[in-house]
Amino acid sequence: MLFLSNRNSCRSQMAEAILRNYNDDNLQIYSAGLDPVDHVSGIAIEVMREAGINLDQNVPHSFSEYAHKRFDYLITVGEGTNEEIEIPKVHFNRKLHMGFKSPYKGAKSQEEIRERCREVREELLSEMDYFYHRILKERHP
Repeated sequence: MLFLSNRNSCRSQMAEAILRNYNDDNLQIYSAGLDPVDHVSGIAIEVMREAGINLDQNVPHSFSEYAHKRFDYLITVGEGTNEEIEIPKVHFNRKLHMGFKSPYKGAKSQEEIRERCREVREELLSEMDYFYHRILKERHP
């Protein structure tokens, strides 16, 4: 599966790491950005560490690295609605959208970004738990 966001520095990295944390060898999990930056957000690393998940070694990737692969799931985690997000040339069987506002957009301080990242983390923990146990495991026991 591929988690896709704009920069691949926060939300998609967090979603990928949470799902990887289930340690399911049957899953191949990737994340990428439409316009990736050169590093994972330090605040995302910090708030994921609080949840016991390590992002220290993660690096952003471009969706073009995966253009040759076919994914069972393409999961977009950016702002906007499913219809507003431009999907690049990526092959997938099913597409899901989890709309999360950017923790950085309009933030007035590092602490506000940190709190917003924690909120996204908590929501992703819940969404990934549901996705893993109710969708993935029921379709591929």
